[in-house]
Amino acid sequence: MDAARILEGLNEAQRAAVTSPASVLQVLAPPGSGKTKTLTSRVAYLIAHHGLDPRNIIVCTFTNKAAKEMQDRVSGFLGKEVARKLILGTFHSISRRFLSAYGKYIDLDEKFGIADSGDQKAIIGRIVKRLKLQVETNYSRTVQSRISSCKSKGQTIEQWLSSSKANDKFEFAEIWGEYEEELRVQNMLDFDDLLLKCCELLRSNPQCVGGIEAVLVDEFQDTNNIQYELMELFSQRRQAICIVGDPDQSIYGWRNAEIKNLKKMRERWPDTHVEILSENYRTSGAILQAAQEVIEQDEARENKRLMPTHSVGMPAVLRRLPTAEIEARWVVFEIKRTAMLMGGMLNLDDYAILLRSAALG
Repeated sequence: MDAARILEGLNEAQRAAVTSPASVLQVLAPPGSGKTKTLTSRVAYLIAHHGLDPRNIIVCTFTNKAAKEMQDRVSGFLGKEVARKLILGTFHSISRRFLSAYGKYIDLDEKFGIADSGDQKAIIGRIVKRLKLQVETNYSRTVQSRISSCKSKGQTIEQWLSSSKANDKFEFAEIWGEYEEELRVQNMLDFDDLLLKCCELLRSNPQCVGGIEAVLVDEFQDTNNIQYELMELFSQRRQAICIVGDPDQSIYGWRNAEIKNLKKMRERWPDTHVEILSENYRTSGAILQAAQEVIEQDEARENKRLMPTHSVGMPAVLRRLPTAEIEARWVVFEIKRTAMLMGGMLNLDDYAILLRSAALG
């Protein structure tokens, strides 16, 4: 495919990101700025213009849905056969792919199984019962979450023990140790192990990614420390990286996402080039301005402005009401009022009511 066709329909900032000659590129892409379109266009451009082999390109996403969407878009540019050759998927699925192919180098049985959330909970439940611990009803789920949190930070049991001040730390460490032993006996890895074992593999056997020519990462603001290290290891031959993300959309701190990875990446590669996508194709001007004024109260954030491509639209309204019941009545009134003003053009499923917690619903 002619590379020029890949650039059709891109705005100036998107085009600059897609065609950037920088080896390490950060694309800061706020909501509605066309980040997926930009990232997939860069993948296609690397193949069509620079002649990269799709089999040597890694594209990491955070959901299977996003991976499917990106593959479909690349298929639209270059055809299904080319798109299928990409190493494209979630961090976990790509790690599993490398472990299945090269796990023998770290003494991993190629027929290893995956312990899903239900398996993990059942294993921990059996250990708790075997140890005759008196615990609360949801203790197995709590332990499961704590183990996952430790692994996503790259902590071993010994490291956690030396740093923890938890009252039950020795009890937890014992459960964790037996959990790891049961996974080993059953030849299973949990989801966190997929990332940890892949890091172990690529640290000691860099030849496994010796052919990789480019690494691209979507939703970079959601990466944790292990995923960041995987990005480094995937790209260790050529260090050709493109990430797309937005620090303003980092909401997974509770899942150990590390927003500091953006700064860490720039320190690791001082020549990192930054492109900012500022045109918003999703939201009316009035709502965009209100959102901008709220987020700009964070003085530590990256200085970037969003430019609306839609009309100003109806202004956002801040309404303080004395009780939840009065608030609910006002919401119902506003829905009926705006529906009437639109002359029947809006249905109830055209409205969204956003709440801070499910309990308020």
